[in-house]
Amino acid sequence: MGFFSWDCKVCGHPLLSDYAVNREGVDNSWMTDVVVIETSGSILHGKYDGYGRVEEHDIEHDCGRGLTEPQCYHKACWHLAGRPVGYNEGSTPSRDQGYFFGTEHDMPEPCTFKDALGSKP
Repeated sequence: MGFFSWDCKVCGHPLLSDYAVNREGVDNSWMTDVVVIETSGSILHGKYDGYGRVEEHDIEHDCGRGLTEPQCYHKACWHLAGRPVGYNEGSTPSRDQGYFFGTEHDMPEPCTFKDALGSKP
């Protein structure tokens, strides 16, 4: 399977892998550090790999059918949102698969919740 991702519940930008970060313009490498809450309530912390895994753990999901999508956050956004721990609602699968995009996800790490919300694509 190719690249795929979900959009962060706070800022609306996708979880990124190291393969997709901008290395020349605005640094968006902070978008690789993620927190994922699975429908079972399990919470995963770590780097997203672009193929549905956080570190070595396969994320529970239903391949974009919207029934059991994980609740995804960038770690920075999760902190700004008060570190939610319960599963509430799944994240939207990313239209650009967290890989096929231009500069629309080039943004510095948000410092406030308002900054994160204001960056929605």
